[in-house]
Amino acid sequence: MNKKRDLFAVNKGVGKQPAKWKIKGSLFQRSERWIYGILPADEEAGSYEEERSDKPLANLKVIFVILFVLLIVRLYDVQIMNGSESIKKAEGNRIRETLIRAERGAIYDRRKIVLAKNIGNWEVSIIPGDLPKKETDQNKVYEKLAKIINQPSADMKKLTQKNDLDPNQPILIQKSIDRDTSLLLESKINELPGVFVSVNPIREYEDRTLLSHTLGYVGRISENEFKENKDRGYHLTDYMGKTGIEQEYESYLRGKDGGKKKEVDASGKIIKLYGQTDPTPGKNIILNIDYGLQQKAAEALQASMDKAKVKKGAVAIMNPNNGQVLSLVNLPSYDGNLFSKGISEEDYKKLIDNTDNPLLPRALSGEYPSGSIIKPLFAAAALQERIIDRYTTVLSTGGISVGQWNFPDWKAGGHGVTNVTKAIADSVNTFFYAISGGFGNISGLGPEKMKLYLDKFGLGKATNIDLPSESNGHIPDPDWKKRVMKEDWYLGDTYHFGIGQGDLLVTPIQMAKAISAIANGGTLYQPQILNSVLDADNKTVHKKIDPKIEASNFISKENIDIVKEGMRLTITSGSGRFLNDLPEPVAGKTGTAQFGPDNKYKHAWFATFGPYPNPEISIVVLLEEAGEGSEFAAPVAKEIYKYYFANRMK
Repeated sequence: MNKKRDLFAVNKGVGKQPAKWKIKGSLFQRSERWIYGILPADEEAGSYEEERSDKPLANLKVIFVILFVLLIVRLYDVQIMNGSESIKKAEGNRIRETLIRAERGAIYDRRKIVLAKNIGNWEVSIIPGDLPKKETDQNKVYEKLAKIINQPSADMKKLTQKNDLDPNQPILIQKSIDRDTSLLLESKINELPGVFVSVNPIREYEDRTLLSHTLGYVGRISENEFKENKDRGYHLTDYMGKTGIEQEYESYLRGKDGGKKKEVDASGKIIKLYGQTDPTPGKNIILNIDYGLQQKAAEALQASMDKAKVKKGAVAIMNPNNGQVLSLVNLPSYDGNLFSKGISEEDYKKLIDNTDNPLLPRALSGEYPSGSIIKPLFAAAALQERIIDRYTTVLSTGGISVGQWNFPDWKAGGHGVTNVTKAIADSVNTFFYAISGGFGNISGLGPEKMKLYLDKFGLGKATNIDLPSESNGHIPDPDWKKRVMKEDWYLGDTYHFGIGQGDLLVTPIQMAKAISAIANGGTLYQPQILNSVLDADNKTVHKKIDPKIEASNFISKENIDIVKEGMRLTITSGSGRFLNDLPEPVAGKTGTAQFGPDNKYKHAWFATFGPYPNPEISIVVLLEEAGEGSEFAAPVAKEIYKYYFANRMK
């Protein structure tokens, strides 16, 4: 027996076992045969020595090389290709940053009266990644928290176990708790790993309803909004502007959050503090809105609505010389503070189920037939196109008949011989039938040129006011009627168009913009709510908003002056005589827009500017379904003028 062979024997005589002890498999067969001494009896000792000394070692080397290569590849992938991601995950597991909320910028009126400020609000959140690892321990946290904040533990568990959420992002559990509850929670915070209480400033609007549509409101960020904005530093517990100025100027008003970095253990307990980054407050903004004027306009509008026994109306007031919007009143309104902490389902349902639609910003989004307040614009167009001049007259005998169709004046028997200024002052339909569709020796503008000039005055499209949710209105024409209504355009359509009836639709802010262009001599300004942006110190002007001219000189000053004379006559001898005793002279145009089945309903309009002839303010008043503009809309403007002339601010 070979001695080397004996050394590998497991027990006596093993080396002489028959070939049936062979273990199948080439590489493992050979290695195990040497390890356990299971050798066939009919092989020579030299061949086994060679196999033992060369082949198994070579194959083991191959295995080690393969394993080493795999290890290198994996290390490369983890440390080089995905190293930054791995570091982030590791940091996320042990480094936590507690947000220090930035104060949202305040909103002021033009006199620096505070319109929107911030108040403290305590809220409860959970970071899922800081919860205990065991489900039983997690359930204990939920149950303890549920008893303190009076919220079902099952609801909390559902909120924190959504698969698509970042486990290191705080999940809002309770949007508002009182101070006593917050103190109780803070005293037990070590028993509640993953739970934390924070102060998240929320909005408080000084006047609960007066400026809700203009200021808008701030609400809790939705999951979709968070996904769209998380790269801009938003968190799931943040608030953001949802409507109005709050939405339009979110980038100015929102500050930059700060934070405290801390190292925590697996249970979320603080091990070490790493320092603090202070928050950067949002910018403060000053609006062109005059709060006192806003109050008076709303008060006057509500009084007239009560008299007319209606519930819906709007007022738009501008400085015609620069486009600054001094007031926007929308009635009915809503309490913007309802949305600050998160409106309840019950309160929200009341708002959306209200048939008067208090959420609608009527001054911007309400679309209405204009009635006669459109007539000064068509008069300017006819003068500019030389269809008429200041001396052109039309005999008004009570209306115009075309075939079987009759197009009446509002005054039985008519107004007699009428030129353009008298036509504006007395709202003579016959004159405007003539300059729109033609009559006698007056050719008429025709629907295409009528639309062209209304477009020049900014109708049929957004005014570009710096507020969201603005409507375009509508200017009809033959192509539109054929395409949409599947009907031909008739002369009667043009006549109706010429007195602000039919399919023409405007918004109060559009009419304020257009009437302002008449008032200032022919310059069309973009309406502007924002006046300036201040730094947090409230002294340094970050940005001043300059007037934005959209068009000018599309009507000559001479023709504009003729139209202004007609609007002044409205006050001295026409349908607006109710305003003739104001302390300063004004000009205007009344309007009564018929609509509905058989023109059963009437919107009351009044458009005006003053003082005349060098105006500082233009006003458009609308009362839905109220009746005559001279009876219900003009008195609203009178009360506004009385306040303005006594309290004007240059």
